[in-house]
Amino acid sequence: MKELPDYFVQVPEAFALVEEGVYRCSGVLTREQIKFLDTLNLQTVLILSVEGPSRAFTQYIKTKPIHRIHLGMTRWQSNLGWKPVSEELIKEGLECILNKANHPLLIVCSSGVRETGTLVGCLRKLQHWNFNSIVYEYRSFAGGKGKYAQELFIELFDVDLVTLPKQLPEWFVEEKRMWEKEQRERFAELHGSVKI
Repeated sequence: MKELPDYFVQVPEAFALVEEGVYRCSGVLTREQIKFLDTLNLQTVLILSVEGPSRAFTQYIKTKPIHRIHLGMTRWQSNLGWKPVSEELIKEGLECILNKANHPLLIVCSSGVRETGTLVGCLRKLQHWNFNSIVYEYRSFAGGKGKYAQELFIELFDVDLVTLPKQLPEWFVEEKRMWEKEQRERFAELHGSVKI
């Protein structure tokens, strides 16, 4: 393959903005895709798969002041039954994402779909997204690699397991405030003029 000029930058596979300061992509990156990461000014890379990112990506992380959290290595379990990932991996991943001190943060796994898609789906559940919207987003990234077990895991994941960090990002605080306001209004609507 022909070498590309140094000024050429390529967006990584499965790359997307999840929320302000939170990104996702595949952990297998080319040199040109790694250059794109410089534009994000990353503080943290959250690795969800057991295997680490590509050698080039690992070298890149070592040359930058980026905190590397490899949850896939510490939270992997061999016997999960039907579950595609462990609840501990998702719980700790969500707590990492919701800690504003870790932002800007990049979530990666080997495919950019399996563990990452499950984690983002559980984040959406924590954000009170409609389940159809969660599945739509998951399938948009998964394409033919999507698994029903991952969608079921997202649906059954208990968001009460997550301990919210003290330093929450503004987007999460605002969504939480709007959700609580909506719930109060629905309650008032159902119960008439009862004081809330």
